[in-house]
Parts: sequence; C-alpha cells; structure tokens
Amino acid sequence: MRLKNQVLISLLTILFVFTFSSLLWAESPGEVIVETVNKGLEILRDPSLQDVGKISERRQKMWDILIPVFNFEEISRRALGQHWKNRTAKERKEFILIFTNNLKNTYLYKTDSYANEKIIYLQENRQGNRSKVQTNFVTTEGKKIAVDYSMHRIDNTWKVYDITIEGVSMVSNYRSQFNSILHKSSFEELIQKLKEKEKELDEI
Repeated sequence: MRLKNQVLISLLTILFVFTFSSLLWAESPGEVIVETVNKGLEILRDPSLQDVGKISERRQKMWDILIPVFNFEEISRRALGQHWKNRTAKERKEFILIFTNNLKNTYLYKTDSYANEKIIYLQENRQGNRSKVQTNFVTTEGKKIAVDYSMHRIDNTWKVYDITIEGVSMVSNYRSQFNSILHKSSFEELIQKLKEKEKELDEI
C-alpha cells in the first residue's frame, strides 16, 4: 500500500509540474501585454509613490516590469535599419545600450503624467512565432487611443519589438530620424547625439 501511495504521489507531482509548465509556456501575447500594463498602472496609482521625492523610485519600479517584456536588441536593430549590418559587434553593443537608455528616460518621463487611464484588450493576431496585440488605451476623459504591440516569441517567452500608436510605429519613427542623421553624418556623430540626449533626459 505504501508503495502504491508513493507511485500515486509521484505521478501527481509529475502531472502538476507538467501542467504548470505548460500553462506558463502557453501564456498568450495578449495576456503578457494586459498584465504588464495593469502592473504599470498600479504603480502609477500607488499613493505611496506620488510624492516628488518618489519619482525616481516610481520610474525604477516601472522599468523593472518593462525589462522582461521588451526585446531592446531587436528594437535597436530595427530602428537602425540598413545601417545595422555595417556596424561592428562593439558598435552594436554601444548603440543598444545608449538607445535603450534613451527609450527608458523618454517614456518613463512621460508616465509621470498618467494616473487613472486603463487598457482595453481587443484582440491578438498570431502567426507562428509572431503576434500583434491590439488594445485601446482609455484616457481619463474617455478618449480611446489605439495602441498595437508587435511581438515575437523567443525561448517560449513573448517579447515586444515595436509599438504602434494611432498608426504610427515607434521603430519606424526612430529609423526615419536615424536615417536622416546618418545620410549627413557618421555613426560616431549619431552616437554622440544620443549621448547628449541621454544626458539631457537624465537631468529631468
């Protein structure tokens, strides 16, 4: 009887682990987005983080929940576009770091003005390892803003590589800016401009 019980417990344990792992793997792109945005809104609404002296802490908490969801290397590669292939490994690494810091400071600064908005999940269109999650961001005045998240699956984890707001792609917008600069200047000058922007944002 003891042996049978041990076998039963072992089988139940294996079944539980397998089922739990499958549920984690099966988390949909839409669930990832809604969960992440809602966590962010909770932070922005947290009464203990509203004081001016809490701005840095609030922004860091926001960043901590965004890091696992965004593929900043892919965002950087797409933003640099055709110029990516001519860059050395060292140049790519430097660009990813500086560009990511710019994104961090730019968008975390903008979150300071948000508080009572909410997200409405509409649908997700998945094709293989890629998906577009469509949502509406509803402002406190009731205005709906269309926000789409382009995602791909890496190692069974869905990550964002572009955001489109009211039809305007974040990646395409940056790529246009970088193309304009690189047609007139060198890659080193682009890096310098990004460093200057990073310093400017750090002081906000």
